[in-house]
Amino acid sequence: MLQIRVKPGIEDRIRGFFPWIYRPEIASYSRKPKKGELVVVRDFGGKFLGYGYINPEANIAVRILSFDKEEPITPELIKRRIKEAYDYRKRLYINSNAFRLVHSEGDLLPGLIVDVYGEYAVLEFTTYGMNTFRDAVLEAIVELLRPKGIYEKTSSVAKRVEGVEAKEGVLWGEVPKETTIWEHDLRFVVNIPQGQKTGFFLDQRNARKFVRSLVEPGDRCLDVFCHTGGFALNMKKMGAKEVIAVDLSPLALEVGRKNEKINDLSGIKWVEANAFDYLRKLDSEGEKFDVVVIDPPSFAKNRHAVPNALRGYKELCVRGLRLTKTGGYMAIFSCSFHITESHLLEVLTQASYDVRRQVRVIAKTFQDKDHPWILQMPNTLYLKGVWVEVV
Repeated sequence: MLQIRVKPGIEDRIRGFFPWIYRPEIASYSRKPKKGELVVVRDFGGKFLGYGYINPEANIAVRILSFDKEEPITPELIKRRIKEAYDYRKRLYINSNAFRLVHSEGDLLPGLIVDVYGEYAVLEFTTYGMNTFRDAVLEAIVELLRPKGIYEKTSSVAKRVEGVEAKEGVLWGEVPKETTIWEHDLRFVVNIPQGQKTGFFLDQRNARKFVRSLVEPGDRCLDVFCHTGGFALNMKKMGAKEVIAVDLSPLALEVGRKNEKINDLSGIKWVEANAFDYLRKLDSEGEKFDVVVIDPPSFAKNRHAVPNALRGYKELCVRGLRLTKTGGYMAIFSCSFHITESHLLEVLTQASYDVRRQVRVIAKTFQDKDHPWILQMPNTLYLKGVWVEVV
């Protein structure tokens, strides 16, 4: 098996269970590495640190799956980790038939995402190395879930950065274009092949529940970057008189309208528009809302994009605060690891100065428990939201 040694000083972080090794941190190879092959990681003096897989073409060259010398990487290990992830989800008592089964590094399976939508599963291999275990992954999912179908998604990042050659499509059984899931007392249509990510933002389940505590019957609410209406439907369910849901995707809005219909709701205004432009329009017209939720896509795919992303977040906060009534509530979210909670609080503070509105932080929400984050792996905590009251 390929052996690598890391440069002095790197071993402490690895012994602290951080599973990534960047390409410049590798001191030597026992031979020329091949993309996707298994590797033994050692410190500069030759002591064992872990087992992983390697992609010498990627910046994150090695991802460690085992820090135990007696636990090498095998298909059986992959299957056992998936079973352990499933057992963990069963203990969570999630009030939905849709959940994340495997959350990559959060479940000690870097490079693998598996989401469950009722009788169907959607998986995504985000690294070349994990893609080499696709047969073991497929076998484990079939054995555990007995699904009607399994669909594979591939991201542009996986193709461009990792060189994953898998194609999107049905891997096992049959998968319809749309299926219906339930969450609490609402139902949602999920378009698996064409929907964003794996079809639905399962990670915001906790925040969708929280927004219900803020809405009073008769309220006027705004859901910006609404996707298929997760927040909008929950606000309408709690008695909001008017809800405006804004997104640039006509497909997402089409599904949102279906969601409204199957839940016997009415009165949501679905708006196809650029969110920044639409917020400026509402602001110029002097509109005001009781609850404003702003949940943008990732503006910062890497740390170099952070400065521009923060400018975008600040504008969203400025517009959101101006549109929120005194005594009303606003939420701002980041789904990028590179935009931290501190970043959100900073731009919120700056925006409050600019619009001369005093705000009270009432809550912070994060990705729900089926998207676990590992303390020693900060990158696994990516979704965070700050909720404020305008006082």
